[in-house]
Amino acid sequence: MSTTTTQNNQEGINVLSLFDGISCAKLALEKAGIKINKYYSSEICPNAIAIQNHHYSGNPSFHQIGDVKAVDANDYLNVDFVILGSPCLQLSSVNSKDRSGLEGPDSRLFYEAVRILQDLKTNRQSNKKLYFLVENVWSMKKKDKDLFTSELTNIFEDTHLVMINSAQVAPANRRRLYWTNIPNVGVPEPHQIKYQEIVVNGYVDKEKANVLLGSNITLTNGIFRYYKMNIGNLIYKDKEFADLSTEQKLLAYPFILHKSGYEGKPRSGFDEYDFPNGCYRLPSVLECERLMTIPDGYVSDVPSVSKTNKLKAIGLAMTVDVIASLVENFKH
Repeated sequence: MSTTTTQNNQEGINVLSLFDGISCAKLALEKAGIKINKYYSSEICPNAIAIQNHHYSGNPSFHQIGDVKAVDANDYLNVDFVILGSPCLQLSSVNSKDRSGLEGPDSRLFYEAVRILQDLKTNRQSNKKLYFLVENVWSMKKKDKDLFTSELTNIFEDTHLVMINSAQVAPANRRRLYWTNIPNVGVPEPHQIKYQEIVVNGYVDKEKANVLLGSNITLTNGIFRYYKMNIGNLIYKDKEFADLSTEQKLLAYPFILHKSGYEGKPRSGFDEYDFPNGCYRLPSVLECERLMTIPDGYVSDVPSVSKTNKLKAIGLAMTVDVIASLVENFKH
């Protein structure tokens, strides 16, 4: 590792996080033992900002800087590290209705990040090396992946790409691509934590949960979507049911649902750890934090955000332990 990087770590670094969400980049850097002098957060989602404010409103090193489209790189020439996960709505294979890729209205915001990175690289006066890390979905089309690589390599010749499934260090699958110029970046050391280990009550039938999405499946017929489309996550009330084959579960469930009397009525007063349909429940906010290796309570204890919006915020977040592993070489 270069003397410059060692110096960055000893003195602390200034960070620009674009599309910052709930600031998981900050959590990851701190987990990796990296001192942060200034953290500039570009985010516009009011729920994500409410979660940020719950933790950092009194922190003089934390600065909310608003919409990425309004960010002038010349205001942040002191930045040592830029991290971002630009919108993937038109890039992901999950979105079957619109796979327009980087031409899409949300996903094309990546080019705002390119603009900022280029301006930072061109205009900075410091001799310190500028580092970056870009995250996006594994399932994008090859032409979009090549565009990401080309745009970033045009700015940073030492750009390299790694593919990582968060299941290496987390209890959930989350396949992502990472572009960076941090040297010696590789796949994190495996930590075989299982889905069952993080649930508060109940039983699961997979070693790793599915990738987290902004929305989940229902408590009425969601079990069919879970198995037929491999979407969402379920936690079962009884181990005996969890151990059944998929075919046996799908045959038995309608009778269990009918017996429970549950009809999917909203605001029915059930706790998130109850099994109102007599069979399964969805992961709680706390359990979803754990699936993303976010510290317990970081999102679940925030009083001013609804459960639905907390789950959406977590679904859009970065896996903290993966990012911590990728940035670890800042320490050396």
